[in-house]
Amino acid sequence: MRYMILVKATAQSEADAMPTEAKLSEMAQYHEALQAAGLLVEGNGLQASRHGWRVQYNGAKRSVIDGPFAESKELIAGYTLINVDSPEQAREWTQRFPNPTLDDSDTHIEVRRLFELEDFAPGPGLDAHHALDRRQKDIQSVPAGMHSITPHLECEGASDAIAFYKAAFDAIEEARLPGPDGRLMHAQIRIGNSTVMLADPFSGCASHRPERLTGSPVCIHLYVADADATFARAIAAGATVIMPLSDMFWGDRYGQLEDPFGHRWSIATHLRDVSPEDCAAALAAMPEMSS
Repeated sequence: MRYMILVKATAQSEADAMPTEAKLSEMAQYHEALQAAGLLVEGNGLQASRHGWRVQYNGAKRSVIDGPFAESKELIAGYTLINVDSPEQAREWTQRFPNPTLDDSDTHIEVRRLFELEDFAPGPGLDAHHALDRRQKDIQSVPAGMHSITPHLECEGASDAIAFYKAAFDAIEEARLPGPDGRLMHAQIRIGNSTVMLADPFSGCASHRPERLTGSPVCIHLYVADADATFARAIAAGATVIMPLSDMFWGDRYGQLEDPFGHRWSIATHLRDVSPEDCAAALAAMPEMSS
């Protein structure tokens, strides 16, 4: 179910006042948390009403009225759209929404639930909207929420692997399809903003889990907000350190782990931007490269 968080306009927003760096950071942190939880659909600020217009309807007649509009309390300055599992989850997250005013003055946000097609009575009009919805989905060659490349891991004990990834990387389970014997033919989890698929090995499916190859030649790279905290949590959940964390010349704090199912993960937090020239110079200056 989808909810829209509506931020009311103020005299400041109608005067084109821009948010402070602190307010931008606070909003970014909130939206990053929503994104990490897999709940964020979209969020945007709206420019002052003087940059827009209204369309006035008088019966069949339409006329355009240019902004600005006087009553700022009736105007919207921004919105965040979330997709949640329950009204309770929506209420929990909206209570965490930062005060949207520039000076943290008294204000309010409004939260409204969006209609879904299932809310309407059957009929030709609803059928037309369903057809439109199907056409829109058909246009998306990459499904919503997916990226062009998605890791698909084979794990001996895929259910246990899901539990590990939840403990180590705050994974959110999105789907599982058990076979007749209880082993998972398919499962899907979300780590940060990315999907990872996994399954138990099955004969006849060209299974090549890492143990059969005496290790995996593939490393899954995971960017996180705090590499040290994620590293420590993964180790506590059962991961093995392959490369300890350190600050790398390319600007990341970086290390590698192997999970209990033989898959290797590189964990990183980006600390600073490094130009290609500085990166190449730092690499050339490394002792093992210059010898």
